[in-house]
Amino acid sequence: MNFYFTEEQNALRDAVAAYSKIAGTDPQRDVEERDSEFSWDVLHELGERGWTGVIVPEEYGGLGKGAMEYTIIMEETAKELIYGPQNLIQAQQGLLAVGTEEQKRKWLPELAKGKIMAAQAISEPDAGSSFQNIQTIAVKDGNEWVLNGLKVHINLGKEAQLMMVLAKTDKGLTEFLVDRDSKGIRYEKQDPIGLRSAPMYDVHFEDCRIPADSVLGREGRGIETFMAIFKLSRLGVASQLIGIARGCLDHAVSFTKSRKVGENRVSDFQGIQWIIAKLTSELEAAKLARNQAAWLHDQKVNHNLETSIAKYLAGVVADEVVNKAFTLTGSHACYRNRPYDRYVREVKSLLAGGGSSEVMLNNVAREILRPSYHY
Repeated sequence: MNFYFTEEQNALRDAVAAYSKIAGTDPQRDVEERDSEFSWDVLHELGERGWTGVIVPEEYGGLGKGAMEYTIIMEETAKELIYGPQNLIQAQQGLLAVGTEEQKRKWLPELAKGKIMAAQAISEPDAGSSFQNIQTIAVKDGNEWVLNGLKVHINLGKEAQLMMVLAKTDKGLTEFLVDRDSKGIRYEKQDPIGLRSAPMYDVHFEDCRIPADSVLGREGRGIETFMAIFKLSRLGVASQLIGIARGCLDHAVSFTKSRKVGENRVSDFQGIQWIIAKLTSELEAAKLARNQAAWLHDQKVNHNLETSIAKYLAGVVADEVVNKAFTLTGSHACYRNRPYDRYVREVKSLLAGGGSSEVMLNNVAREILRPSYHY
């Protein structure tokens, strides 16, 4: 078991980091952040480099790599506050895990090249981490399904050509593939505090008709389909949190090394050094946990426990880093033309993505309390 990156993975990391640093300084990013608009140019550039299809097999137009490469891309883009291919990877994973051959060939090539966007429509006004209150329903009518319901907190809902929608049928929760061109879909754009470059919508399905073959996986087995997607995508969210924490800490540490206080610099004080050392140690622990879970995924070994631990640790350290940045930099961080404000807002938004820290702790407890678990 070796969690050090290979030469190829190091090259990928360096390439993504170099591109993201340039893309992140484009003035257009500030416009997108202000107006909550998606960076289509970034998506297309990521697609040109093959990074939007990192986990997709070559036969469907992807790179054919694994979870480790996926997390590298997500971490390095997030470090520069670029919204990476998270939505695309979620859709690709679902299709690869339980999709039919026809569904794969219809959607994967364009998703892999970053030519279209995808979105997950799960949350509802009264249904978040627990799915038992989901009210969106799908009724079979001849050779079609008819969808009715409201989904909320949907990042890139309107931009997505493909939406994966969790709804109830007579057999239980079922995941559906919904084309944006389907009639009966209405969008309400929201105004979130974070992840503004991935615009958020409430999505209304009003007698939305979709083909009978739109079921992803098996009818009534939507939870299985969901887990097939989110066991991997949570590693992407963990990587975003780690990347943002790295970017924030880099900025703050650079300030402490340059800011003079009398004859000293801020970084000369032991109290400051301890904060930096503690945050760095916790960040490294989160990265190792994330790498272990990614490695297990690539080895096709169950990683429910490890992924939940990775996402939890990444959230804890990211939240601590963005808060401690104000301790390290003082009033320097309290201006909108510096990145700390956005670091805080991005982390607060991502803490809920893929399940809150409390949900992750529930997952960890459930795994370790199984009779078969051994420390």
